[in-house]
Amino acid sequence: MKRLWMILAAVTLLCGCGARETFETVGDVYAEEPLPIQQEVVYKLPEDDAAQAVQSEYGQLYFCDGYEITMQTMSSGNLDKTLRELTGFGANELTVIETGLTEAARYDCVWTAAGEGGDMVGRCVILDDGAYHYCMTAMASEEKAPSLRQAWQELFDSFILG
Repeated sequence: MKRLWMILAAVTLLCGCGARETFETVGDVYAEEPLPIQQEVVYKLPEDDAAQAVQSEYGQLYFCDGYEITMQTMSSGNLDKTLRELTGFGANELTVIETGLTEAARYDCVWTAAGEGGDMVGRCVILDDGAYHYCMTAMASEEKAPSLRQAWQELFDSFILG
């Protein structure tokens, strides 16, 4: 009798296996939306024969007279991560100034770091349109940086979304 009950229980359980329910998943309900198209970035390079050294899907690198400029675009959402990739420092280790002069948020910062030939000074500006971080950085030796103040100011002032 005990054996009969076990067989009936097994048959009952197995009969339910034939009908499959389809469950809704998170992917079905919340399909990822495509990222918006990147905006065009407008900037004016210095007059000192800035030569484009590298252009890739990640951005551009320009060599100028004693310093370099990089332009790149990253996905938005984590300012600390972007700052770490650009400067090597997190937002809590830098003084980041946020301004909203345009439709995009603008973040400015300056830092120093040890380089192969001595200490380096860097400056970066990040424009955040909510989907992307549009980043421009400039790096120069500590000795050269003070003489570049006006050129860098003009460069970073010209950096806007077009």
